[in-house]
Amino acid sequence: MDRRTRRSYKRFKVDTGGRLIVDKEIEKPLIVRDLSSRGVGVVANYPFEIDKKITIDMETPFFHDTVRREARVIWCKKIEEDLWRAGLDFGMNKIEFPH
Repeated sequence: MDRRTRRSYKRFKVDTGGRLIVDKEIEKPLIVRDLSSRGVGVVANYPFEIDKKITIDMETPFFHDTVRREARVIWCKKIEEDLWRAGLDFGMNKIEFPH
């Protein structure tokens, strides 16, 4: 079975900006590629450490304000020279989409 068909939450394709928050002060840019209630797929010009807990701010077409969530890095892979794609899991801190 394809891994994508086993997902519990609907995933929305987006192409929007975001920021990784490091030590509550340093911000590193990233691009949000897809979003679900439970997690997010991102692209950045730096790698992510697997299992590390991080904080991310996201601009999304679903909300008027920036969304901030803590997440755990589930996977990370290099997709090009100096470009990585990662999957982040929100755990119990899920996003509730407006109806």
